[in-house]
Amino acid sequence: MQAIPNITELRENIANDFRTKLNLSDAQLKYVLDAMDSVLSAQFYLIYLYLYDIQNNIFPDTADLELNGGTLERLGRIYLNRNPRPATSGNFTLSLTGTAGAFLRSGLTFKSNENSKNPGQLYILDTDYTLTGVSDEIEVRSLGGGTEFDLDVTDELTVTEPVIGLQNITIVVEVLSQPLASEDISVYRQAILDAIQLEPQGGAKTDYRLWASDAQGVRKVYPYVRNDNAGIVDVYVEATIEDSTDGFGTPSPTLLTDVSEVIEFDPDETKPDNERGRRPIQATVETIAITTVPVDVTITGLNQDTPAIRAGIVSNMENYIYGIRPYVAGADLPRSKNDILYGPRLQSVATDVLETSNFFTDFVMEVNGNVESSFEFDLGNIPYLRNVTFA
Repeated sequence: MQAIPNITELRENIANDFRTKLNLSDAQLKYVLDAMDSVLSAQFYLIYLYLYDIQNNIFPDTADLELNGGTLERLGRIYLNRNPRPATSGNFTLSLTGTAGAFLRSGLTFKSNENSKNPGQLYILDTDYTLTGVSDEIEVRSLGGGTEFDLDVTDELTVTEPVIGLQNITIVVEVLSQPLASEDISVYRQAILDAIQLEPQGGAKTDYRLWASDAQGVRKVYPYVRNDNAGIVDVYVEATIEDSTDGFGTPSPTLLTDVSEVIEFDPDETKPDNERGRRPIQATVETIAITTVPVDVTITGLNQDTPAIRAGIVSNMENYIYGIRPYVAGADLPRSKNDILYGPRLQSVATDVLETSNFFTDFVMEVNGNVESSFEFDLGNIPYLRNVTFA
């Protein structure tokens, strides 16, 4: 990509052109054309920026959101036939205790108690309900998406306003659907790139990755033929950070089920049924949660040590490690292979945030509790940064 000249360079180029074409002296040029080349250089600079913006928005890896005047969603509608997925609410069944005839209005809200999985969140009843006095249950939905609105069976919620004949405390007896966060733009961008780069092949490794992207909450999958049984395809599923159960990519059981369903059957209901089948008839598919492998780092002798410097080092290493993932031949491009975590490279990442005058004297990387200089991640094993110790 050609570099954009700055305004000073543009002014000098314009001035030189006028000087040459009109045979002007420096004094004449100064008095006559200074204002003109200042105006023109600013205008030309805007044109350069505009062309740069157009060039970026041709390609999905650099396109901006439509909200910012870009074309990313337009590219997504072309290649994926959809916009980024919005957040979805969770639905839960609550068990009620009360007297027959007690009336619960539509719009009644419940708040999760302190002993619940996510305390302080609100859930709403969408339809009127009248208690029978025996085994009363209602369905409520969360007022937001993402794991912060998830609940477990036996969690307790409290009605937010008095209801005559109803006990304040209700109990979750079933999780009907888990709340999901809105699709991360980086995941959406990668899905577009995959749709462009990965060619459907009727059951090859690329297909499992393309199919799995139809399940909301999936960051990536890693399909492998099982070593001792060629008829079984193990699909390791990594969730997005927002929709993982541990904040490191571990998928929920519901997400594993969703991936199994979209591998079996295309969720696009506009297609005829006979065009929606996906899984090859000879393959048995098992969706498996990835295994998170902890990475611990010890940094000794940091010369200039402040909370801000520490936070910058940790953030930089987390971002770097998030890109280290198993390589699946036939589904990943060879040039994108990035499955080995090298200690020296991680040390360089930590050093990148330091000023020239700052340094540390030693750096030790441990993977799963063992000191390593390099470690290759394969199958469903993915790294995450667990502890950074500043000694």
